[in-house]
Amino acid sequence: MIKFFRRIRFDLMDKNKTGKYLKYAIGEIVLVVIGILIALSINNWNENRKLKSEELNLLSDIKTNLLSTYNTFKNDSILNQRDILRYEKIEYYIEKDLKYNIELDSAFGVLTFWSTPYITTTAYNTLQTKGLDLIKNERLRQDIAYLYEVELKSLVEDYDRSEWKISETVTPFFSKHIKRLHKRSLNDARPNDFESLKRNDEFQNILSMIIRQRKRGQVFFSDVMLGMQSLIEDIEIEIDSRK
Repeated sequence: MIKFFRRIRFDLMDKNKTGKYLKYAIGEIVLVVIGILIALSINNWNENRKLKSEELNLLSDIKTNLLSTYNTFKNDSILNQRDILRYEKIEYYIEKDLKYNIELDSAFGVLTFWSTPYITTTAYNTLQTKGLDLIKNERLRQDIAYLYEVELKSLVEDYDRSEWKISETVTPFFSKHIKRLHKRSLNDARPNDFESLKRNDEFQNILSMIIRQRKRGQVFFSDVMLGMQSLIEDIEIEIDSRK
């Protein structure tokens, strides 16, 4: 094709047809420019298509991570609620001045346990690396960042950190007054002297503190899970609308 145009150009120059040559030259320039613009347009289209595919794949990965974390939190909430009921049973025995019953072994066994929130963040970490602007929907981009940077961080840095702080008080008291029944079960424990423990103000204070903290955690989990559920639905809508 290039040789064809070159032959025409030389033919016009040999025959001294300057006017026609100039028109031809301008036409050739226009064709070149059009070709460049078409090439750029195709390149931009391909690049936008790749970015769109990358964005939708990443949104799908974030959704998968959120679903995994949501199910983990759901299980954590169930376990924490079960433990709260066990702690309240200890309170009931103390308030009613009841004699020790073996059913309290499991309650004392989980006094130092709680379900710490584990968050799957691989997709969000990838998004941070590639740049949050990869998500074109501004509101969705802001909602994703807010969930990870504010709500989930608050759950870890406020609630879970408080649990670890309380554990620093509970564990020494526990090791002094309560024995692990490890030969029978890794999750059971029993006080050395329950009658004495019932009259121990420090233990009652610790018990009320634990119950309050677990209930506080339930509120944290519930609020964050609502936000996650809403975000999952928004991501699904965005993906469906962009296919």
